[in-house]
Amino acid sequence: MAEEVYMMEPPKGQGRWEAGSAATIQIILGACLFTLGTVVYGLRILTRVRLLKNPLRLDDFLTGASLIACWVFYACTMGMVAQGGCATNFWQVTQSQYESLLKWTIPVNIFYMLSSDLAKISLLFFYLRLSPERTFRIVIYVLISLFCLYALIYAMISLFGCQPIKASWDLAAQAIGKCVDKFGFFLAASVANVIMDMVILLLPLRIVIPLQIPRRQKMSLLFLFTTGGFVIIVAIYNCVLTVKLFSSPNYTWGLAYELSWMYAELTGCVICASASSLKPLFKRILPNIFSSHGASYGGPSGATGGSNAIKSRKQLSRKQADAIELQSGDDSESVRKVTDDDEATLWPKPQQSFDNGNHQVLVTAPRKR
Repeated sequence: MAEEVYMMEPPKGQGRWEAGSAATIQIILGACLFTLGTVVYGLRILTRVRLLKNPLRLDDFLTGASLIACWVFYACTMGMVAQGGCATNFWQVTQSQYESLLKWTIPVNIFYMLSSDLAKISLLFFYLRLSPERTFRIVIYVLISLFCLYALIYAMISLFGCQPIKASWDLAAQAIGKCVDKFGFFLAASVANVIMDMVILLLPLRIVIPLQIPRRQKMSLLFLFTTGGFVIIVAIYNCVLTVKLFSSPNYTWGLAYELSWMYAELTGCVICASASSLKPLFKRILPNIFSSHGASYGGPSGATGGSNAIKSRKQLSRKQADAIELQSGDDSESVRKVTDDDEATLWPKPQQSFDNGNHQVLVTAPRKR
């Protein structure tokens, strides 16, 4: 039997197997984060179907596809751990293990990109319902096209970045084959990803900030649309980790650390894509926090007045057709009602009002067809 060839010798004065493995932490961390993302997505669907009695939309399916890609990505990283020596020290990895690691790198890169892009495209399709403004919608469609093009290029480079193709993982073939500068490519892709994330974060602000609405309601909307800031911070940190990884002598250990932050980034993408659909659920659970009428418009004081306000709010919530989503001119639903906080549309429409005993409530008139 041939003796195993290790990728490097251990540091001077240290045995090959003295250092431990982070594989268990890797397995648990990824499973916990993606389970969190699954729970949040489940609450999104529950809110849409059970609470609001609305059909699922394209952005719901895209976020679901992103979540599936998350789990496939996780499964591929577990292949890295089980067969490729990921989460162990590089001097504990054999040449055959390292070649397995490089094979697993291809689907890992593809499903990481796919999960991230699907979540962001889902958010962009949601943005299309924010405003009928032509310029705003053109920017959205351009971004969707860019993300699709980005995904295609990323997948093609990951699959066919070396000639012959097996040079992507076969160390002997790498000696005679040709490969693109993968460090340069993945770094450029990471930077482009961060830039597009920033554009997505800033886009709805030009719609929300000029609104003449109560400050608490506006802050609620701004908080909702800026939750993606966490994803941007993690994505920037992943760029830094990519630079460090390609120059690290302990590659497999550094890779495990970067994968942990990738788990966090993808989970954040799913949560941010679902945040817009969860507010109705939290408004029902915590009405005093997520409702702005009492603070913004005032109302009768005393126990009776407060009780009537809560009762009226509950009656209105039963009538509402959609809770957070703001329709645009091409929305297919025939009737929309503006009942509470963020149900308000972002552009003028024929409206009528009625008094629910505590404050005026606007009801949007249905469009003629």
